[in-house]
Amino acid sequence: MAAEPALTLTIYTAEPGSASEEGLRLLSSWSATAEAERSSHQPSD
Repeated sequence: MAAEPALTLTIYTAEPGSASEEGLRLLSSWSATAEAERSSHQPSD
C-alpha cells in the first residue's frame, strides 16, 4: 500500500468464543449480505 499513502488497512481480532468475536462475526455478516445484494443487482453481460 506504499503506492497509496491515503489508504489504511485496519484488522480486528477477538478472543475465540468471546462476545467480541460474536460481534465481529455479526459485522462481517452484514458486510457479506450487502456485497451479495450489490452483486445481485449488477446487470448480466
